[in-house]
Amino acid sequence: MILNYIKSTLRNLSRNKFPAALNITGLSVGLAVFIFIMLYIRDELTYDKYHEKYKRIYRIESNFKIAERNEKFAIVPIPMGPAFKLEFPEVETFVRLVNAGNALIRYGDKEYYEENFYFADSTMFDVFTHKFLLGSPEKALSEPFTMVVTRKIANKYFGKDNPIGQVLKTGSDHSYKITAVIEDLPSNSHLKFEALLSAVSLMEGTTPEDFNSMEPLRFWNIGVYTYILLNKNTTIDGIYKKFPAFYEKYMKPIGDQINASIDLLTTPLTGQHFSSGLSSDQPTGNRAYIYIFLAVAVFILLIAAINYMNMATAKSASRAREVGMRKVLGAYRTQLIRQFLSESVLLSVLALLIALVIVYLFLGDFNSLAGKELSFRMLTQPQVLLSVIIVALFVGVISGSYPAFYLSAYQPVNVLKGTFSGSGRRSGLLRRILVVFQFFIAILMIIATLVLSHQLNFMREKNLGFDKKNMVVLQLQDSTFRSKSESFKKELLTNSNILGVTNSTGIPGEINWIQVVRVQMANEMKDNALILAQTDFDFIKVMGMEIVKGRDFDQAMGTDKTEAVIINETGVKTLGWVDDPIGKKIQYGFDLNGNTGRILKVIGVVKDFNFKSLHNKIEPIILFISDEPRYFLSVRISDENTQSTLDFIESKWHAFGAKRPFDYAFLNQRLDEMYQAEHKLGVIFRLAAILTILIALLGLLGLSSFIAEQRFKEIGIRKIHGATVGNIMQLLVREFVILILIAFVISAPIAWWRLDIWINHTFIYHDTMSWIFFLLAGILALGIGTLTISIYILRAATSNPVNAIKYE
Repeated sequence: MILNYIKSTLRNLSRNKFPAALNITGLSVGLAVFIFIMLYIRDELTYDKYHEKYKRIYRIESNFKIAERNEKFAIVPIPMGPAFKLEFPEVETFVRLVNAGNALIRYGDKEYYEENFYFADSTMFDVFTHKFLLGSPEKALSEPFTMVVTRKIANKYFGKDNPIGQVLKTGSDHSYKITAVIEDLPSNSHLKFEALLSAVSLMEGTTPEDFNSMEPLRFWNIGVYTYILLNKNTTIDGIYKKFPAFYEKYMKPIGDQINASIDLLTTPLTGQHFSSGLSSDQPTGNRAYIYIFLAVAVFILLIAAINYMNMATAKSASRAREVGMRKVLGAYRTQLIRQFLSESVLLSVLALLIALVIVYLFLGDFNSLAGKELSFRMLTQPQVLLSVIIVALFVGVISGSYPAFYLSAYQPVNVLKGTFSGSGRRSGLLRRILVVFQFFIAILMIIATLVLSHQLNFMREKNLGFDKKNMVVLQLQDSTFRSKSESFKKELLTNSNILGVTNSTGIPGEINWIQVVRVQMANEMKDNALILAQTDFDFIKVMGMEIVKGRDFDQAMGTDKTEAVIINETGVKTLGWVDDPIGKKIQYGFDLNGNTGRILKVIGVVKDFNFKSLHNKIEPIILFISDEPRYFLSVRISDENTQSTLDFIESKWHAFGAKRPFDYAFLNQRLDEMYQAEHKLGVIFRLAAILTILIALLGLLGLSSFIAEQRFKEIGIRKIHGATVGNIMQLLVREFVILILIAFVISAPIAWWRLDIWINHTFIYHDTMSWIFFLLAGILALGIGTLTISIYILRAATSNPVNAIKYE
């Protein structure tokens, strides 16, 4: 029986090569897109699950409440881990990690900047699971100045040589001996380290007891990622219940003095990839994007399935005689249903095989687009493979369900007498509904693509309150070189292509330093937590910012270096200084008794500028002059002779004795990197919209060919009676135009509603959605759809009418 179904299917495909090709193409592309997105989603949802104890691992975090300001951090104080182990029996062990920053690493004549080197406790491998290629986990990080490297770093520095016992030097001239090599981390790990340095190395000049001191003051200086491993048969709830007593014991004395408190936050290991709203967090994903991608995959599969249903119902008349003959010869309706379903399922299986070839060929391109390291081998995993097969079979059943039940219901008497027409009201209505639904989805995708592209362009072009163009950023991590920064700055300004240079603790887009200060409120000084940036005298001018009240820093004013402060507009509003901010006082750097520190006076108000990404609202910030280390040197260059200017800066960099290799970045590029997730989403949406339209058009192409074929005689008779090609085109195309317009009318308000919610939720700063995007989406869908429909209808309308009558 099954062999008979296969033969019948192959015979039917050979008789209808063109519609079969359209169906297989649409289903293949739809299934390929589904597989790509399924692999992406699976990768996202399995973050960190390769660790054997992942269900018991939590990251402890902190929710600081300081002077009416609430700030959540992914990092905690250094002694928090040891204190948790001491106070909470639920905790089996802990591990702390701290990023080594942009570390300069040397081996022989090799020098590299490494972003993903971390200091870690020796308990690292008691908590997390990593495959050891060389060495053992027991003593890998137990000794000072030892390190564990990944396969990638081992190959990078030592090639095929054995790295065990080899020494890497840091920019601070510390030597770290390699004790173990582990396998590279999977791409779906929220921690992206490439090497681990022993945390005991940070205790140089002190003792473990001092380093882990649990004095109250130590709990108010956060800086490390801390993970705890719970004992079996315990829950995190027990720690939450006991935390108030913990706070009372270790933290409350200082908290009361500075008008602050800390609440405990925790995130399970598998939830950290989707954590949000935490300062100093690792790069995170976006759960909303998973739902978006899943919806896109389902939409594309639906459109491909609809194509099959449309084509099958359109062909119903041509297969009516077959059904009639089979019934006369004794076939039951259930047998016919199985036959038609088997045809659609076999077609779907064939499409799946082609889809797998597409995935194999383009998986590398998809990885580049999505920032993933997905492997085709993932499809050989039983769970994944079974899911793909089930989806393919489900699509086949859904695609063939209506045609199977519709065609199998034909009455053989009517068919054989010639009184049956396959273009009845029922099948015609279904085709219209399906076409409307296809273009409803296609128009939604077009609108979403246009709106998202506009938002991304808005983020690129928005006036951020400073000039981001032609700004070269250098990081001064060498303390000796930092001491020469003023001389270096003057030397750079001798080049006519260098328009300005400024030194600061942060650059726009990356200013995150928060500190408790005291601000003048009425007749008293009150604690407040503000964002600070230490600068030189030229910062505002070089950055292209605008003073809206008061004045800028002035080197000729002797007191500006020690007493002047500039605040932004939001700070003025937040502190209630709108009427007269000039002269207001801010105390910075005081001790717990409120003594010492500097009393700063407001000399000016700077126009609000976005010192974080556009995902964050503008907050109060103060700028002041300081001799403390300032790690960023920003150089404004002209549009001309860019490379020669960079060469000049590099030559001076080496001439001033910088110990680190010359490394720079353009400010606008650093800012663009903050929106990589949105850029990828935009590209994926554009591709998805194109594929959605393409598959929908394949269906229209097939439908139009059948309509032209079915109405071939009618067209000939109309032409004989004087109808022009234009008349015929208008008659046959009009129905599809109406259906596309109906789809537009339905999709536009739904798109407006959902996109408005999404944009307002995702972006603090965004442009308003314009009706032009919706109109353009409708015009695109209508134009492309009409052009596609017209291909076959135009051919029929321009053919010789005599042929149509002779055919009959």
